[in-house]
Amino acid sequence: MKDKISVVMVIYNEEKLIRRCLESVKSVADEILILHDGPCKDKSLEIARKYTSKIFKTKKNYGVPGMILPILFRKVKSEWILKIDADEILSTEFAKAIPRLIRDSDVNAYTVLWPYTDKNKKDITKNWPRKLSLYRKSKMHYLGLPHWDDPKIDGTIKDTVFILHHYPLGGGVPTLEVFRKKVLGRYMKLQAEYTLKDFKELDKFQYDREDFPLAFKIRRNFPLITALPFGILAFFRTLFSRGAWKEGKPAIIEALGTIVYYFFLGIYIYKLKMKSN
Repeated sequence: MKDKISVVMVIYNEEKLIRRCLESVKSVADEILILHDGPCKDKSLEIARKYTSKIFKTKKNYGVPGMILPILFRKVKSEWILKIDADEILSTEFAKAIPRLIRDSDVNAYTVLWPYTDKNKKDITKNWPRKLSLYRKSKMHYLGLPHWDDPKIDGTIKDTVFILHHYPLGGGVPTLEVFRKKVLGRYMKLQAEYTLKDFKELDKFQYDREDFPLAFKIRRNFPLITALPFGILAFFRTLFSRGAWKEGKPAIIEALGTIVYYFFLGIYIYKLKMKSN
């Protein structure tokens, strides 16, 4: 399966989005694997069955894909994995280039442009952010944690000029209300809970370490002390990585959001630790 491609998707009640995503990948996929995060309450799986028979479900809803992606990775038969979300669409140029990209034996993964969009699906960023979307199964290492959707890759990762369109319902830049309810109210709390889990409890795929990464362990052991410093580091890393600052307002909003996120993450981890003592 050297030059074959497996498309993997974790979804949750995506009937309004999934068809257009699957239409965009069907021409490049040798197999499509879909994992529904918990019981399905809409027609997502009914639509998905028109494109693939490789559909799976978890017994409970985990809330974000990171913790359950290893389930799909273990089922992949191809050498190349194209990871995509239901609210994303392959650009025509990217789809046409994929067969050529995977024949390059010197590259083990590719990033694509993943521009932010407004409610009218108009791009509001040009050269940022980027997303790791195509990689070799044999060269990846993955630890199942919330918001750790990207695997560690051995060897060369190459940036491309191709676009992976991101068209979430409501637009690509979260409103303050969405950030408060979804990002802080759900995502942050999940990450805090998993930060305190035993390493052996986490699902993994070809993960090449026997413990958490160093930064993760520092946050786990010193959540209050690191809350603000980690937030500030994330701010500068977001704003100055790949020239994000040149994109103006969307990048600044994203960077400011990381300060808030990591600050409250540290506080919540501390509260969970005190509660468990």
